[in-house]
Amino acid sequence: MPIKFLYIDDEKKETIHELVELIESSSDGELSIHHEQVMDSIHAVGLFAREQQFDGILIDQDLKAVSDDGNKADYFGTTLAQQLRTEMAVQNIPPLPLVLISYEEIILNQLEPDDSAKNLFDAVIRKRDLKEAIGRSSAAKHLVSLVRAYETASNYRKDVGHDLELEEVREILNCDQETFAQIDTRFIDFLSSKASDPHALVGAIFSTLVQSAGMLVTETMLQTKLGMSSDSGDWGTCKALLDEYKYKGPFSQIKDRWWFSRIEDWWFDLCPESVLQSLTCEERVDVLKAKLDLDELSAIPIRYPNGEQSQNLWVNCVLSGTPLDPFDALRVRDPEAKSWEQPKYMDVKAYLEDPTDPKKFVVHTDDQKKIKKLLVRLKPDVNG
Repeated sequence: MPIKFLYIDDEKKETIHELVELIESSSDGELSIHHEQVMDSIHAVGLFAREQQFDGILIDQDLKAVSDDGNKADYFGTTLAQQLRTEMAVQNIPPLPLVLISYEEIILNQLEPDDSAKNLFDAVIRKRDLKEAIGRSSAAKHLVSLVRAYETASNYRKDVGHDLELEEVREILNCDQETFAQIDTRFIDFLSSKASDPHALVGAIFSTLVQSAGMLVTETMLQTKLGMSSDSGDWGTCKALLDEYKYKGPFSQIKDRWWFSRIEDWWFDLCPESVLQSLTCEERVDVLKAKLDLDELSAIPIRYPNGEQSQNLWVNCVLSGTPLDPFDALRVRDPEAKSWEQPKYMDVKAYLEDPTDPKKFVVHTDDQKKIKKLLVRLKPDVNG
């Protein structure tokens, strides 16, 4: 059976119908979305969701229009979400993912979820992104993954005051004993404490593991740490050798990620005489070519050939994706980051050219003075 989402939006059914069909058609039959306009009371939504056994709820923020049945909401989507979270806490309805869907960018940015249990929404969907096939596919995968993650978290739910056992955490993350032994114990303790609240447990996994750099790496990050250009002809062959180190836990369907500690183990077996990060990109690629007999690999070209840029590229700019050595990058101010998460970094040129006002990311206080020094040392081409 397909996963069932209730969608609360004050728009008329004929207006919403196309949007719903676009998301459903991008899910390969895994999603079924039922649209309802505002109901006669805020409590009616939770009752309807429970009786119809929905797996999740999509909520628009602006619910001011009168429905075809003459109902008018005296609340916003956030108010509805708060009520639903309260009903889940007292177990009037089962734990369900709540997703904000809206055109209002300011609202979406303010309500972007993190790992905190106080957050109302598990995800936000920008309606404008659904106009593109890639946006619809991404949204559909995220909705499916959320429901699967909630199912897993609910299966391990415990009473308040009881933590998850270590083996239960390993089972939730769906990793082998060798991988689990290398996971930061602070992260394990953090997850263990979320046993009574599936919403908090799911949010912790998504925000501080899947979406963050550090223990897991995306394909782009993996290429950077191996020093190879994304257009390397033998990248597919090389990547296939690393399949056993892929992350297989909640949200793994959204995008491929790898446990980096296992990648480091693999590199040590391949080249025990050299630490991966200590080598330049050219040196890393030379090792891979020689050890794996892959000729169609090429090193990442440096971004600032006119300056003095380190060739030990290791991280990626959060704005542009540009590979950089942390020495040549600016750290992002992120007071909510957990101790096991890698700092976010920015390329100085991408930061200065960020068109958003105010800029999307803020430079860490300790790196403010580094901006001018990087401009002098890297000599970026302001025209390129």
